[in-house]
Amino acid sequence: MSDFKAQLEKIQTEFIQEEHRTENEFNIFNALYNNREEKLHSRFISYLLSPTSRHGMGYKFLKSFIEVLSEHGHGEKLNKFDLSNCEVIPDEKNKVEYKKIDILIKNAYKQAIVIENKIYARDSNHENKPQEQQIQLNRYCKVLEEDGITDIITIYLTLDRHNPEREDEIKYHPIKIDYHREIPKWLDKCIEIADNCFLLKNILLQYKSVILTLTNNLDRVEELKGLIDENINEDLDNTWEERNYIYSMDDFKHVKWHTIEEFWRELADSIGGDPFNAKIKHRITIEEISGIVHKNWKGSYGITFELGNGEEWYIVNDKINGLTYGNCGIEINDKEEDKNWFIAFKDENKRINLTDFNNKETFMLINAKNRKDTIEKIIDSVAKKSK
Repeated sequence: MSDFKAQLEKIQTEFIQEEHRTENEFNIFNALYNNREEKLHSRFISYLLSPTSRHGMGYKFLKSFIEVLSEHGHGEKLNKFDLSNCEVIPDEKNKVEYKKIDILIKNAYKQAIVIENKIYARDSNHENKPQEQQIQLNRYCKVLEEDGITDIITIYLTLDRHNPEREDEIKYHPIKIDYHREIPKWLDKCIEIADNCFLLKNILLQYKSVILTLTNNLDRVEELKGLIDENINEDLDNTWEERNYIYSMDDFKHVKWHTIEEFWRELADSIGGDPFNAKIKHRITIEEISGIVHKNWKGSYGITFELGNGEEWYIVNDKINGLTYGNCGIEINDKEEDKNWFIAFKDENKRINLTDFNNKETFMLINAKNRKDTIEKIIDSVAKKSK
């Protein structure tokens, strides 16, 4: 057995052990919710942070949250926030978000903390809106400024501590935290605070188990993706020979998900940056990626963008044609020249089809270098055709 195959089997064994652990464990969160649902996490974290919640701990959980973030180097910002006379929205009584802000903490002294929670969703930035309304966090902060709040702190909470899109354009630079480090440490503090309250302590322990499952899965997927990526670089033939075993692994669907997400995000970022500088009109959505990976969607999906001359273009992928591109203003009909124009990019990269990882060219997009090279070729092809 190759060392590569042995490493793959180790990851698969870890998955099976984790599945057995969660199957035998009673957990009210797993019974009632999908543990990847953002609203579940936002609502429960907000419930814990709110001093008016019936957990009976007042400000203790909120104070411990600030303490944990301060211990991780964010004290200079957060310690200026006055916790007295403070409210958290949503809370136990008012379950509606304020102006679509996942979690809002504000006080009577014109201070606010905005927590944007991202499990798998992408930032809802809107390139078609005026500049000051495009960035999601900026929109939220503008609403608060209009309410008279003058001191705003933003927190960007993710699974893997990734950066928000267009981070350099965010007015109040966010504190970045994740479910892997800060949240478990905060929950440990909450569990200690609730030590004499059996029911609350057990609920907190169950929620921490949900978090550990989420982050263990992420670690495993990153390990698998990194292993395949590295092995493609070092020994493509051996990696390809093991593809049937790789495809049978339970975590591989997540590798596909992340590969597709990274490809389209990196492609959109490259088209929107130098030297192309196109305006992105539509990015692929998280729902589309999940549909492709988990529901076997057959329709086309991709991105549209506007060139400096006002022409709107697309790059899309569908199960039949694979990766194609074209000018949205050109009507596709039965004329041979239009047909050739439509399939031009597919002919140049005829094996790339992001709905099908059972071919080398698509499979190789797991590798960061191959993905980068492919994106450069796409941009070069579109640039030549659009002149």
